[in-house]
Amino acid sequence: MNNQYKVKYLLEPKYHILKDFQFESGEVFPELKLEYATQGIKKLDDEGNITNAFIYLHGWSGDYTSVENLKSVIGPGKAIDTNHYYVISPTALGAPGSSSPSTIGRGTEFPRYNIKDMVKAHYQLITIGLGIKHLNGIMGTSMGGFQALNWAIEYPDIMDFLILNGTSHRISNRMYGVYGLMNQIILDDSGYENGNYIENPVKVMEKSANLSFLWSLSPENYEECFQSRSEFSDGVEERKKDACDWDANDLVWRNQALLGHDLGDKISKISVPSLVIAINQDQIVDFNYCVMPMYEGLDNSQLFSYDSIWGHYGCVRDIQKAEHAIKKFMKMI
Repeated sequence: MNNQYKVKYLLEPKYHILKDFQFESGEVFPELKLEYATQGIKKLDDEGNITNAFIYLHGWSGDYTSVENLKSVIGPGKAIDTNHYYVISPTALGAPGSSSPSTIGRGTEFPRYNIKDMVKAHYQLITIGLGIKHLNGIMGTSMGGFQALNWAIEYPDIMDFLILNGTSHRISNRMYGVYGLMNQIILDDSGYENGNYIENPVKVMEKSANLSFLWSLSPENYEECFQSRSEFSDGVEERKKDACDWDANDLVWRNQALLGHDLGDKISKISVPSLVIAINQDQIVDFNYCVMPMYEGLDNSQLFSYDSIWGHYGCVRDIQKAEHAIKKFMKMI
């Protein structure tokens, strides 16, 4: 679910405030800030409506810049051509940049949220904040795909197609166990102080990063990309750098939203054309138990899978392998 693939970010963030946003829990947040960026040129109809909008939804640890990690398939002349599409990449609810526990200064007071809340916030950003009435399509990677599926269930008439990248309609038992364990490690840490810490408990963030690293790649990667035990240990230590920007409450809240993700047979209601992109060696979104049931449960879907030694990270690092499949799918829309 993480994003190790670094690029030079060129997008400029923009912000919109949603007034009196109501969560699924019933709690109302007076001012919910949402961060986003855009690229491409707007196309307008005679009434001034944007007609070529496309949303990219990032994964577990991303933000609005994550779209640039897919520059091999999203950009001028690419499969998702920004000469044709007006691409909007928002930062998820709960991720710094948008409103999250860490950004309000009193983390434990931030409402608990679920995937539907994340989708509702972006829906209001798109329709109220940006005044867009219809989307050409939505692409979601990993946890962003959880949201894309919910978009198609909650707002079925707003988009023409979905691209579901390294994602599923459910999390596997192992994924449930690992992210549940991550939360338990944080909650049990003395530095967490029931979420009322003054200084972010960096040491437990490092443990969380290491836990994520140890199953995010393919089994082959751990054995073939490290020439010695010492080199592997150095790789694990390197992961600690990812934790520097993580906030403990942000992770706990986000993981709770992830742990509640299970759409079951609700995906049978999704009728828009969908392209399912999967990694054969993905240990987070398991091909047999997560990808295939989703593909079979969607009414109008295509499946493209490929090999990647990067495992789950392959849905970003090796996304160019899916370029032809995306182009072919887009031509059929």
